[in-house]
Amino acid sequence: MEERKLGRFDAFMVIICGIMFADTIASNSSAGVPAITWWLILGVLYMIPTGLIVGELSGFLPDEGGIYVWIYEGLGPKWAALTSWLFFTCGLFIPVSSFVMSADVLFSVMWPAAPLLARVGLAIVLVWLLTWVSTMPMAEAQWIVNAAGVIKLVLYVGVFLAGVTYLMGGHVPANEMSAATLVPTVDESLEFLPIIVFCCTGMELASASANEMDDPSRMLPRVVVGTAALAVLLNVISCFGLLSVTPVSEIDLNYGLMGAISTGFGAPWLYAVVAVLFLLAIFAQCLTWMVGSNRGTAESAKAGDLPAFLGKETASGQPLGAILTTSIASTVLLVVYAFTAETASDLFFALFSCGVIGSLVPYVFMIVAYQRLRKTEAYAAYEGFRCPGGLGLSWLVQVIQCATLFLMVYIPGVGFSSDVVTNVGGFLAMTLTGAVAIWWAGRERAGE
Repeated sequence: MEERKLGRFDAFMVIICGIMFADTIASNSSAGVPAITWWLILGVLYMIPTGLIVGELSGFLPDEGGIYVWIYEGLGPKWAALTSWLFFTCGLFIPVSSFVMSADVLFSVMWPAAPLLARVGLAIVLVWLLTWVSTMPMAEAQWIVNAAGVIKLVLYVGVFLAGVTYLMGGHVPANEMSAATLVPTVDESLEFLPIIVFCCTGMELASASANEMDDPSRMLPRVVVGTAALAVLLNVISCFGLLSVTPVSEIDLNYGLMGAISTGFGAPWLYAVVAVLFLLAIFAQCLTWMVGSNRGTAESAKAGDLPAFLGKETASGQPLGAILTTSIASTVLLVVYAFTAETASDLFFALFSCGVIGSLVPYVFMIVAYQRLRKTEAYAAYEGFRCPGGLGLSWLVQVIQCATLFLMVYIPGVGFSSDVVTNVGGFLAMTLTGAVAIWWAGRERAGE
């Protein structure tokens, strides 16, 4: 029987699951009404330009591995290996932090008084369920991603409609929305900007499964660019909806989405329904990151630039070695953090913040690689999709990325970030372990 290929709708849903972070709707809105304006600004100046660049790279080099291949061709194997390692280590933080939040949400419905250890225990179960699903061929597990993609769209539109319903019911907006309040301010709200920028990343994830698609060089550019524009719109309207219903000071970073939808529609029973949908969406979100980031890791390991065990694959070509290593390390990480964090919310944001800084650095490498690839003879012969004003937009994207990394450490007018130790320490740990992994791979090659 002919193997099923991923179509345009499948690729669209992979990107939706990768960039539409349902678990950050509340945290995005926590920046206040200016978050709406920040999303418009960063959407136009960063997300859409990044989508155009990723679309061009996807058409130019539509190979399995995505960003790893682009950096390999543009900067060489060492930089590609470091990129793969950073994504690999961030792959520990994204599912771990998301599943901690998922467990917290589930227990808020079923057992509100559950201790942190119980919540972490459920997160570990979800990690290993994710491991099992991740080892399936993406074409076989795609129905999960497709279903969750639809659920994510429902959640984003749902919180917007909840806000509209709330206002049409005669309620006063929970937060003043005027020209004055929409103006971005340089204060504590800058602390939330890295989360918004992080939510603009992940558009290259569909390229990691290019070998399972028909004609990816034509399909991917269209899907990536279209999804980027849609994502900006959905994030803007979701912020509007949540801020219409919930005062900024009362937004709960874990339960804010469920509370806003149930309050906006005046239906308390919706809280549990939205919680279940939320969990399904988070699971598929983690699935796309688990497969996408580990595919690049496996490709780097097979090339001899990372330890060989990370390159082990299933019979269907799934990155088994990298996935199992991620799951084992995630389990250890969960156990360690369970005894160092006071609440599930603390655990989520400690892990999430550390993952954000490590995942943004590879995009800095990607832009440098893109700028170099445009100067090659191969690029001159490329006749596919090209980003309008590509080089100029790439510099704009790069400035925003570097400014975001700076904000992860120091916030003008406020001082050092509250997560500065976690961010800097976590990134140094990722970089140093990456150097060790690359050195180890060199020893393995020398011993052949």
